[in-house]
Amino acid sequence: MTEQNIEAHPDSPDVLTFPPVIFLIFYVIGYVTDRAFPADLGSLHTRYAIGGVLIAAGITLAAWAITQFVRAKTHVDVRKPATALVVSGLYRLSRNPMYLAMALLYAGFAAGFSMPITLGLLIPCLALLHRGVIRREEDYLARKFGDEYQNYKARVGRWF
Repeated sequence: MTEQNIEAHPDSPDVLTFPPVIFLIFYVIGYVTDRAFPADLGSLHTRYAIGGVLIAAGITLAAWAITQFVRAKTHVDVRKPATALVVSGLYRLSRNPMYLAMALLYAGFAAGFSMPITLGLLIPCLALLHRGVIRREEDYLARKFGDEYQNYKARVGRWF
């Protein structure tokens, strides 16, 4: 890599922002909108059951994914340099289990608290996450880990 390329691409993926911030912004916009235009997503027990399952799945997935990063001694924060490529455990099934976990948590809270607009905003939230974080992170990992990352990417789907 030339000196110019190193300056243009420092050892970070140069993502838009810390991914939970993207989810939080969309959630807050949805929350305010849902408060202004309340709607019912079904019975309280059904909403809590669906929301609870999604939240539990999100927490479990996040904990498992973070544990994999800690074991590999690499940064969980996507804004910091990757020191290892995590491809085992949960990462054999999904390249982005942490983002999947955040989406499950978001959907669980939106469903549980009967917030259909917030739930609908998950779609543009994921689109922004894809464009502002995931694509940049994938480009960074390809630069940093080369063929090892390309082979991993060919074997494992982005979400599952």
